Amino acid sequence: MLEKYGLERFCRESGKRVQQDETGSLWRAGAIWAVEVVNGTPESDGSRKTYFLRVPPTVETAREGVAWTYGLRRRDYWVAVRT
Repeated sequence: MLEKYGLERFCRESGKRVQQDETGSLWRAGAIWAVEVVNGTPESDGSRKTYFLRVPPTVETAREGVAWTYGLRRRDYWVAVRT
């Protein structure tokens, strides 16, 4: 059902933003946790796409969620340059 409805729509309509930092926003919608991020690479028209990535419920910050998607710990994830 979540695949048909869409993670972004589900989070925005029935969830709540619980934390935000320079890496993105952490959302909770029931038992679903997701981190909202903006693509560092611009589209051909100059806009930037937004993505919602599922993360485990143990994640406490957006930075930790983004780090988790790369298989890293929060303290090991730092963006030096965005391309």
